[in-house]
Amino acid sequence: MGVSDRHHFAWLREALGRFERDTGRLAAMRGRGEPLALWGLGAQRLDPVLTQLRDALGERATVACFDRFPDDETVRRVEINALESLPDAGCDVLAMFRASYFIAEPAVFLAQARRILRPGGLAMVDWLHGLSNAPVLNLAGDPRHGATPTPFITTYADPAFLAEFPAAFDAFIRHVNRPPRWANVARPGAPVPAGERWRRLVGGGPRRQIRRESYLDALRADLRSAGKRLIEPGLMDQYFRVVFRDARYFYPLVRKFNLYLLTVLEPAGASHVRRSG
Repeated sequence: MGVSDRHHFAWLREALGRFERDTGRLAAMRGRGEPLALWGLGAQRLDPVLTQLRDALGERATVACFDRFPDDETVRRVEINALESLPDAGCDVLAMFRASYFIAEPAVFLAQARRILRPGGLAMVDWLHGLSNAPVLNLAGDPRHGATPTPFITTYADPAFLAEFPAAFDAFIRHVNRPPRWANVARPGAPVPAGERWRRLVGGGPRRQIRRESYLDALRADLRSAGKRLIEPGLMDQYFRVVFRDARYFYPLVRKFNLYLLTVLEPAGASHVRRSG
């Protein structure tokens, strides 16, 4: 996200700090007196969020970063869709930020993520809606990672997010329904022709009638039409329970149409922790 890094990290740090103040889950892990492990998937380095989590887990905690295209010798080459090489019950906290959109097979990923977590562990994942340069629902992003295009594929949503964070969704939906005149929704990232900009200025251009109540249906339909995947609560619940949610729409900060949803997850069947928003 480039210029958005500072804002994204600040949001994650605040939200996860609030989660820990409300639940004490990381302190409880530290209190067991055992060596703890924090793994970052899709992580090129020990970023400010991983640093905060490591510090919360205590001085004996170890950190490992995994990425498909590592550019540092301390980062292990592991693709998030091929986690078979990672051992069972290998980490206490599994963090994946700004990489969930690369998940190719949601059920396979969720099963592997649960497998590599130790009993009592937590997974922390953020999920992208929209793109930096276009307020679209079909994850049309196709950035280059390494030498090849790496398309966005997957996201997650549930009704509780829309109920708990209406302002963030409403702001994003307004842009989906009526994009700014400089945002190219047909070809994200490409310039909008001058004639189309003028047409939008005088009230023309793309129009949709999505409301918060119909957002999930529209998201599901747009993803399906593009061959992309929406992780539904029914699938998530087979592997994990959402114990904490947060959401942030970044357009007011950086003029990018990134709506991110944060989930803290515990393996299904683990003891319940109250949600906090």
